[in-house]
Order: sequence, then C-alpha cells, then structure tokens
Amino acid sequence: MDFAGLKTRFEGSLPGEIVVELVRIEVVERSLALASKLFVAVIPLSILISAVVPGTDNFGDSLVNRLGLTGAGAEATRNLFATQGEIRGAVSALGVVILLYSVFSFAKGLQRVYLDIWRLPAQQVEAVVRRATWVLTFVLFTAMLRPLQDFTERRDLPVAGHTVAFVSGAVLWVWTPYVLLGRRLPWRRLLPTGLLTAGSVGLYSLASAIYLPATFTTNAERYGLIGIAFGLVTWLFGYAAVVIGATTAAGVWDRRRYGLPDSL
Repeated sequence: MDFAGLKTRFEGSLPGEIVVELVRIEVVERSLALASKLFVAVIPLSILISAVVPGTDNFGDSLVNRLGLTGAGAEATRNLFATQGEIRGAVSALGVVILLYSVFSFAKGLQRVYLDIWRLPAQQVEAVVRRATWVLTFVLFTAMLRPLQDFTERRDLPVAGHTVAFVSGAVLWVWTPYVLLGRRLPWRRLLPTGLLTAGSVGLYSLASAIYLPATFTTNAERYGLIGIAFGLVTWLFGYAAVVIGATTAAGVWDRRRYGLPDSL
C-alpha cells in the first residue's frame, strides 16, 4: 500500500488541511491558555453581571440549570459561588479594574488565535483598540443576554433557550473575529465561522449535559468544592478546544474558497 501517497492525498483534502492546521497552531496549548483565561476572567465577569443586572439568578443557580447538574454536584456548585448580596457587598473599584484587565487578556489570547488562523499580522496600537472595543461590547452583550437566558431557564423553555443560545452565539462569533481582526475580513465572509462555532458549542453543551452531572457529583463527593473547580476547568478546556477547532475548520475552508485575506 502506498502510504506516502495516501498521506499526500489526505493532507491535500479539506479534513487533512484542518488537521495540519490544528497541529500548526498548537490547539492543545492554545485551548489550555484560553481555558485558564476563561476561568479567571469570563467566569468572574459572569458572576459580577449576575449580581448587578436586575432579573438574573445567582450565578451558582444559573450554572446548575445550564449544565444540568444534580445531587451533590449541584449543591457543591451552589455553595462554591457567593450569593448576589455577598457579591455586591464585596465589589470594589480595584476589583473591577483587575477583572476588566483579565477579560482584556482573554481578548488578546483570542485575537492571537484569529490572527494565526487567518495568517494576518498584528498591528500593535490598533490591536489594543480592537481588544478594548471587543471587551466593551462583550460586557454589554453579556449583560443584555443574561436576563433572557435566565428567563428561559426559569420557565423551562428548552427549545427557546437553545434557539437564543445559537442565535446569540452566531452573532458573538461573527462579531468577535470581525472586530479583533480589525475589519480586514467582511462580516459575510466570517458568517460560516460564526455559524459553525455556535453550532459546535451548542452540540458541546448538549453533550456536557449528559456527562457533567455525574462528573461533578463524583468530584464533589471525593474532593469537595475544589473538585467542582477541577471539573469546571476541564469543561472550559473542552469549550476552548471546540471554539478553536470550529474556527480552524472555518478558516481553512475560507482560505480554500477565497485565498489569504489582504493583510493591510
């Protein structure tokens, strides 16, 4: 059997190019880096928003509902996160500044992923402005979306909840590369990226609802609250890997169709 020929044909196919690209961008290392930034930036931001935006549940309750947690895992998750009143009482100007800097760092890591996949050079000062723009819009977007998500969860409207998650996710994952890449790609060209990323994240969330409850319960029984933190970090790693994988696949398909974008 001509293994060399098979390898050449595979690498020249769309799936082969995606695999080669995932190896090139070091998907595991990138996923670990983004997962850590999600844990120290986006999760605390969501907790803060749930405490200050009217009509939202405690973050712990919302996380339990969203991940479908039950038993000891659900109880430990609720205990891990402070109540809305406790959070509001502990918020300080310095804490908000540190949190926003952490979210800014997450945006920087995400921007590097998009630049690498589309092979565009960074533009230094302009890149900082883009990250700041994305952080501001992300905070506003999350603050407006949380009450709607909590409403669908409290009313037990799974179809509406999944629809809201997909549509809002598609908007977010088109807007994110559009801004972070400095509008060097038109939003229509980024639409497949947004749709594929939102769909992949949605499937990951559905799969998570199957295995996470048992995992979180086992971790809580064995390790207590720290076990929930371990489980959450693992889930975030998978989430980051799904986002990077979907973005890579869409980026490879985009280059096969349009070629490399103008770097100017």
